[in-house]
Amino acid sequence: MFGLNKNNFSLLSIFKKINLFCYIFFIIYSCDSPVSILNPSENSNNLKIHQYNDNNFKEVFNDIKNARSEKNSLLLGKIYFEVGYYYLNKNISDSAFYYFNHSKEEFLIQKDSSHIGVNLINMAILQANEGDYFGSEETAVEALKYLKSPEYNSFISSVYNCLAISKTEQKDYAQAIDYYTKSLNYTVNKLDILSIKNNQAVIYLKNKEYNSAIKQLTKLLETEPELYNHPIILAKIEDNLAYAKWLNTPKYNAEPELIKTLKIREKENDLQGQIANHSHLSRYFAKTNPLKAVYHAKLMYKIAKKVGTPDDQLEALQKLTLLENPSEAKKHFVSYFHLNDSIQTKRSKAKNQFALIRYEVEKNKEENLQLKALNAQKNYQILKQRVLVFSITGVTIIILIILITWYKRRKEKFKQEKLEEVHKTEIKYSKKVHDEVANGIYYLMIQLENNSDLNSSKIINNLEELYNRSRNISHESEFKTDLKNDFANLLKDMLQPYGKKDTKIILLGNNKLIWEDISIKIKEELYYVIIELMTNMKKHSWSSLVTLKFKEKNKVLIIDYFDNGVGISSSKNWKPGKGLKNIENRINTINGKILYNIEYKKGFSVKIIINLQK
Repeated sequence: MFGLNKNNFSLLSIFKKINLFCYIFFIIYSCDSPVSILNPSENSNNLKIHQYNDNNFKEVFNDIKNARSEKNSLLLGKIYFEVGYYYLNKNISDSAFYYFNHSKEEFLIQKDSSHIGVNLINMAILQANEGDYFGSEETAVEALKYLKSPEYNSFISSVYNCLAISKTEQKDYAQAIDYYTKSLNYTVNKLDILSIKNNQAVIYLKNKEYNSAIKQLTKLLETEPELYNHPIILAKIEDNLAYAKWLNTPKYNAEPELIKTLKIREKENDLQGQIANHSHLSRYFAKTNPLKAVYHAKLMYKIAKKVGTPDDQLEALQKLTLLENPSEAKKHFVSYFHLNDSIQTKRSKAKNQFALIRYEVEKNKEENLQLKALNAQKNYQILKQRVLVFSITGVTIIILIILITWYKRRKEKFKQEKLEEVHKTEIKYSKKVHDEVANGIYYLMIQLENNSDLNSSKIINNLEELYNRSRNISHESEFKTDLKNDFANLLKDMLQPYGKKDTKIILLGNNKLIWEDISIKIKEELYYVIIELMTNMKKHSWSSLVTLKFKEKNKVLIIDYFDNGVGISSSKNWKPGKGLKNIENRINTINGKILYNIEYKKGFSVKIIINLQK
């Protein structure tokens, strides 16, 4: 595949190997000044930068595609530069400008100042060639921002030359002289210095400062012997000097010198120089010998058409319009009008095209920046979401670990407490068995040993008493277990015997949920309170119906007791008996209170209220 070498290359080394006068953008601006373009056709050492031509141009698009796929902005910048130079050689200014501009953008990514500056110089020259002098000036000034190092002095000189041309076309001659002076400060090549000083003299001529021009050109001929080894530059300076002397002194005979310089240029095949000479001669003979003036104007037009310089063609047609007879002058004027219209249209189109190219590039850059900013924002949001998800997940995992650890420890603690409780219970009942049963059996054994007259009925009674004690101990253990785990059924079983025969007991709200969070102490006291109420009912009320209602609200337990017995006979003198006093004492120990409905005449009613928060 045809392509560019992907290694880096140095523009400065290119210009050390080639003639600066031909390849550096160096404007030799005089009456015959063409504008040349920078072309780095060689690289330093053994590296080579290939140029595109008609034979290999079809490879361009593959090269661009590959460079883009590799995201190689350095290589892409080189390819764009070479494509720009290909279109420049084809005299397709807008395409050349387009690719130089794209090359600049790629080198901006690389922060390669020299190549950025070179592309901007090329763009400025293209704009100047198409008459976009304001745009050229703006682009040239931009190039200076990237060419600050002393190693880029040759490029800086080119920039100031370009600025001088723009200012000359805008008729800002003082600024043009200043730019040429600045260009001299960055130029070391002797021939380039001579050319720049000649350009300054031309500006003096345009500004009608004839003495200044004569002085500058005369000094060059007197102090620069090297001129005589370069006939083209020598002819340029001698031609301008003769022309300046005639402009300053119309009687001055400049013809011999102008003819002499023309012959030198014809010998050297300096077509651009010949155009300048014929222009000077045509003006010189305009008043004294119109035929010669027409002759030189026609030669000027012919050579200008051959070279392809439209401004020189316009100048020649303008001369012919003024010099020829009316019928010929009319033809020249029509040609002038059409050519001028074509040039202005082309330049206007070029200006717009240059502006559009830069606008589109800047617009794309802005859109890319906006897209990058949007992508960055999206990536930030995605990252933020991921961090949030990971954080929540992490915190959740930590909380779960803590909860699982806490639950296991609590379970172990509960298990340990249960084992300790069982152990304490075993010790408690072991002590009871020892104190009440074992000691009783031992006492009975002593009686049997020491009292042989003890009758059998007494022994049986003593044994029955010991049996009842052991059974009570067993029942007490079961009672404690039921208090904790199944108090609702314990109450139900306890009340069942009281509801036999002629008494009906209705139990309301007695379920597992209501007793779940109530302490064992409260449940035990309530158990004996309810037994006391039921015993009181059996002894004194002779009821046929008893209701017990349990309700818990806002950490307050309410128990409503009612029976339809005889009730309280006299509310005035009534006082609770011993059984009810025992109930009051038990209720007080669990932070509760008991309310008697002594006004109720058709039975006995009690409300027990216990605050569970205390």
